[in-house]
Amino acid sequence: MNKNSLWWNAPEYFSRWRLFPRAFISMYIYLLYDVVQWFMALPDPNTQQAGLVSVLVGSGAAWFGLYVNSSSTKFESVEVRSGNTTVKSVDSRDTAMERSEVSSIERTEERYYEEEGR
Repeated sequence: MNKNSLWWNAPEYFSRWRLFPRAFISMYIYLLYDVVQWFMALPDPNTQQAGLVSVLVGSGAAWFGLYVNSSSTKFESVEVRSGNTTVKSVDSRDTAMERSEVSSIERTEERYYEEEGR
């Protein structure tokens, strides 16, 4: 299969654009809105109904935390050629993270050798 074809690159773009997490959080928002409207329309809510709403609202914190802390998977750089134009995609987050890891390792080594020299 051609690595520059749509079918080869589609899973990478689904991951990069985070379509599934966005769809899940959108459905949760709709569900939460609908349940809250239902609960407020009840004339005399009981504890079981209040418990259902509190569980749904509490799970929102977990959903939001998972959504915010998730990231797209690490992907290879993609090069797309069309006519005279070539477009390259590079994940700058990885290189920035690698640079910070290298600098922290260098700082740790410097501290170690300074302590050894004393």
